[in-house]
Amino acid sequence: MSLRGVIPPLVTPFRADGALDLASFEANVESLAAHELAGMLVLGSNGEAASLDEEEKLSLVAAARRRAPDRFLLVGTGMESTRATVALTRKVAGLGADAVLVLTPHYYKSRMTADALRLHFETVADSSPVPVYLYSVPAFTGLPWPPGLAPALAAHPRIAGMKESSGDIGLLNRLVASTPPSFQVACGNAPVFYPALCVGAVGGVLAVANCAPRATIALHRAFAAGDHARARRLQEALAPLAAAVTTSHGVAGLKVAMGLAGLRGGEVRAPLLSAPPSFLDEIRPLLEEAEAASDRP
Repeated sequence: MSLRGVIPPLVTPFRADGALDLASFEANVESLAAHELAGMLVLGSNGEAASLDEEEKLSLVAAARRRAPDRFLLVGTGMESTRATVALTRKVAGLGADAVLVLTPHYYKSRMTADALRLHFETVADSSPVPVYLYSVPAFTGLPWPPGLAPALAAHPRIAGMKESSGDIGLLNRLVASTPPSFQVACGNAPVFYPALCVGAVGGVLAVANCAPRATIALHRAFAAGDHARARRLQEALAPLAAAVTTSHGVAGLKVAMGLAGLRGGEVRAPLLSAPPSFLDEIRPLLEEAEAASDRP
């Protein structure tokens, strides 16, 4: 069980009144489990983890484990305090999580030095019953990944790798080059998935895999088979869709795209706003192109 391959960061569907729609979440898990994905991530950024209370988080983890019992289950447990992160990590491990993804604390970002982050991650890993993956996403945290931190943490026996979501291929290349092969670096930014694989990423934890799993899996397989021409074509087809459901419209856009793909995106939770009705006309041809590309040799 590892980050090698494609892992969708599952969305959390909500009803119109903001309540958790657990039945839709379970239906999505079952639908995605029909594809040859490397695993699934629960409580990631695209799962609106920051808007969930602990009871909701634990119910989602339990549901994912129940509906996909044989799949690699990665769970986001990063909190603003080390103590809270340790507590949540232990709880989700008890519910069947195979590994955890720990976001950098960032509220006191001016104090989140390399030393502070190293102590945080090492303390979490010391207490974790399951492997720990680091998570850097400066677009949300505003916190750049410190130089030298990854190789320092890679020495810990329970820190297994990292999801790097900045889209900075130079940074990802440095992370791969400065850590041992056992430390798995995954790309968290679909518009640069193919170049990330070229510099050593083992796979991708990609929002667009929720609505276009076939195309993202096909890209990874083409790269693994050495068919770079096809991998590049798939990247070109996926990039506009990936940008639309992340940087352009965020989680709301991703949920619309999932609805078009036959899954249950549901509503976003306030204060997020729904995507405008015009987004349907924008996203439909992008989704169709990504799906068509996965069928081409």
